[in-house]
Amino acid sequence: MNTTNNGINLTKYPLQSRQSSSYQSLIKNARIQLLTTGCATFPQFFTKQAILSSSKEAANAATTAFACDNQHNAFQLSGKDYSYDAKHPRNTFMRTRVASQAYDELDRQGCLYQLYNNDSFLKFVQEVTDQQELHRLADPLGACTVNIFKPGWYHAWHFDESEFTTTLCLQQSENGGEFEYTSPLRNDQSIDKCSSAVSAILNTHSEYNTSVPSTTETTDETSETAVPVVDTKISDFQPGTLQIFAGRYSFHRVKEIPITATKDRLVAVLCFSTEPNVVNSAEVQQMFWGRSSL
Repeated sequence: MNTTNNGINLTKYPLQSRQSSSYQSLIKNARIQLLTTGCATFPQFFTKQAILSSSKEAANAATTAFACDNQHNAFQLSGKDYSYDAKHPRNTFMRTRVASQAYDELDRQGCLYQLYNNDSFLKFVQEVTDQQELHRLADPLGACTVNIFKPGWYHAWHFDESEFTTTLCLQQSENGGEFEYTSPLRNDQSIDKCSSAVSAILNTHSEYNTSVPSTTETTDETSETAVPVVDTKISDFQPGTLQIFAGRYSFHRVKEIPITATKDRLVAVLCFSTEPNVVNSAEVQQMFWGRSSL
């Protein structure tokens, strides 16, 4: 494996020695972390040289990258659903401001592109997420991207479309821009099973005021009568840190960067799927890259 192109810190993360006890221990501990907290973290995964070159590429792209200033609800669904109350999280739309360097804009010789297309790295993500098979996204825009948060920008609370999201920090702002997340709130893409917890988090950790009507249903321990999970965590996400995150199941956001900051937050997003030929919806493509391949 070419460490110059891929940028992996093989001393700390021996992806070239998958049968070794150190690698097997790494996978075991990461699975436990992902299952219990919703997020497995790998500090110093990317080498300093790879961080430098990738952040420089992203910073150059930041001047022309499409900037999203849009609204979405917690479930990444468009339009209001009038079968829900007006103040239900399904009908609560929150502002997000972020730019994104699309996959087809990446330098194919760069460390980030090479990392995403490295088979050993794909296998590593597959084993951490304990999947029988894993595929790179077939999305020409959203397969592997770089999110660019400028001063005053942020990403509102949401669930991802992808089951797992793999992110790599390239640059942090001086302050603000923290990644805040919950333990898994659901085990599928249901709205009803987690909306009480979602509402509680939005009411406590955002400026939005939501409500979920009470119900007498008791057939499912994860129904609206369940006690909402409202605890949140802040990730220690230093440059070079890799995160594998259960984004479809764990509620999360990127907090606002102060307008006085002088550095952008640059985070690579490397997407995989348990099914082949997966592409983001046209709505998501249009929202984050201003165009659609569909």
